[in-house]
Amino acid sequence: MLRKTEDIPTTLTRELDPLERLIAQVQEPLPSHEFTLTDSFIELIEESLARGWIYSTALQELIAAMDPRLAGFAVDALAQIFDFEEVQVWANSTRSMPTRSHGAVAMRNAAFLLIQLKAMGFQVDDAPLSARMRPLLASKKVLVGREFYVFWQQELEGKREAFVLYTAPSSPTATAKDVTLPLGHTMRVISDGTRPIGIEVRSPLSTKIGPV
Repeated sequence: MLRKTEDIPTTLTRELDPLERLIAQVQEPLPSHEFTLTDSFIELIEESLARGWIYSTALQELIAAMDPRLAGFAVDALAQIFDFEEVQVWANSTRSMPTRSHGAVAMRNAAFLLIQLKAMGFQVDDAPLSARMRPLLASKKVLVGREFYVFWQQELEGKREAFVLYTAPSSPTATAKDVTLPLGHTMRVISDGTRPIGIEVRSPLSTKIGPV
């Protein structure tokens, strides 16, 4: 017969969703290192531009090198947050059917992701991708999807007061908390009472926060 000898209190902790983790990481102190665009990264970008897409693992490595606070985020999690598509690619072979696929992201979406992370307050530089892409996009008669945002980035950001990202509709009962990020951005976190549902981030040049 089993005997109960002690009541052990248990605490259940809720796992943070990707947006919560991202909000937590952008508030962490800045890394002490400075990112250097090495020859290997330059070669990676050029090869990816020629293909039109970049392997997810390579994109993750590039992002983590720019800001180590993002090292724990897989590309599929970032795709979920920022609403872009990660696709599967297979090495083509006439000898045998490929059995292993690799995650990949279109270059327009990769550049879009870097732009968004930078606007959110991470130490990320989109220029290595977006600056190389704009001359290529200028020669296109039609811009597809995120290509429009990448090409017109400077004009669009000049008109935008804040970077806004919501994963659910706000409500009259939503609460807000303002925090200052390491790079000087002001971030307002909107919560539904249990978890964040959105953020509004203003750069150091525009820190006025309005009502929710």
